[in-house]
Amino acid sequence: MKKLTALFFALLPFASFAQVDPLIWNKLKTISSENYEFKVPENWRAMPTGQQGPEQLLEASGLALPKDYNSKPVIVTLFFVKQEGNSLDVCKDKALSGYHSNPDRVFPADFTDGAEKTKTAAGQDAWFLNTRFFRKSKGLNQSRYDFVVWSGKAKAGYLYTLSVQYDDPDYDFEKDNKLEEFARKLYGYLKVKE
Repeated sequence: MKKLTALFFALLPFASFAQVDPLIWNKLKTISSENYEFKVPENWRAMPTGQQGPEQLLEASGLALPKDYNSKPVIVTLFFVKQEGNSLDVCKDKALSGYHSNPDRVFPADFTDGAEKTKTAAGQDAWFLNTRFFRKSKGLNQSRYDFVVWSGKAKAGYLYTLSVQYDDPDYDFEKDNKLEEFARKLYGYLKVKE
């Protein structure tokens, strides 16, 4: 028993570098509209959106990833936003160009935004995008993953965004916490209505 207790306390300092609870995927809640449906962990908090904001906004700080990193908070938010454009590719291009239009963002010189053509779990075409930048107003680095989809029923694109803010100018937090894998798993629960 002493060895087991010693092992537990020896591994405790590393616990903040892994996803907090892999069991979050065992209890999911469904969020839906007439044009889409997706699932998220049950304890993620729905936030008010307002008239001009996203259609859906959830906050999951402390519920999916470490609560803090380098003595600063880790902020986890999820957005679902209607994207202007008349096709999936136009919506993807607008999302990519929108990354660099905000003067509050400082992008690393050695990083290129990612854009991968992929499919939804139901087999519909989609784009998986990612970027990273420093937010001057928050004093935090941000990793952002967007899943761009098209709804034939709505005749509109949607941007499904996972945003994670943390203090790490080297962006090792992304790899240490498997953020891309986390985003892809989350996007696997999306269904767009035709």
